[in-house]
Amino acid sequence: MAAETPVLRIETIQSEPFGRIGPQGGSGLMYDIGNLIVQRAGLAAENRVVPYARTVLSLQSGTSDMVLRFSNDELKSVAHQVAPVLALPTVLVSRRDAPVLRMEDLARLALAVPRSFPVPESLAAVPGLHVQWVNSNEHAIQMLMTRRVDAAYGSTLGLFGAARGLGLRMQEFARPVLVERQTFWLHLSRRSATPELIDRLSRAVDSLQRDGSIQRLYQRALQDFGDDRMPE
Repeated sequence: MAAETPVLRIETIQSEPFGRIGPQGGSGLMYDIGNLIVQRAGLAAENRVVPYARTVLSLQSGTSDMVLRFSNDELKSVAHQVAPVLALPTVLVSRRDAPVLRMEDLARLALAVPRSFPVPESLAAVPGLHVQWVNSNEHAIQMLMTRRVDAAYGSTLGLFGAARGLGLRMQEFARPVLVERQTFWLHLSRRSATPELIDRLSRAVDSLQRDGSIQRLYQRALQDFGDDRMPE
């Protein structure tokens, strides 16, 4: 009797355009990439879309096996960084009527950042910067548009995807300020990681990078903005 295909439990962050829950179930850029990686590795997947902060707790408790996310020290303490999946620009986003044009302009201003999102030293070192930790990209954009903060920090896709999901037009935002590029990594829980599984997933990511599958999904996510283009 053939052995059953192992089922990998994935959690996808609930944030536009990475992961969303609709009438037909889960979808989104990272939802699709996660499923594609596991399929290429020859495994079966259960993929749940959950709040951003929950993913660390699930990996730590062993109730999930895998997440695609920007990394930080908290995440690395409970999961292996298996492979880099997709690098995205991280930016400062502000309102068109009150633009932040340089990182230095944030001195003594308030900045919304989703909890556990990695903040680089170059940004943390801005004099008098007040970081307001929030629950999600959507929360960061809401804080910005209600003038409770002066700017929001995150990835271009994450912040502008959240804005679009909230019904906002890109014309309401100033040109974003590039801070750096950060990478979505495949993280595998230390509770479920084995050398064989790490190798299978790493080779699957490499294969999808080489044949352009991940890049095509990324380009499709960009094209979904249509005429309402992100500020450049």
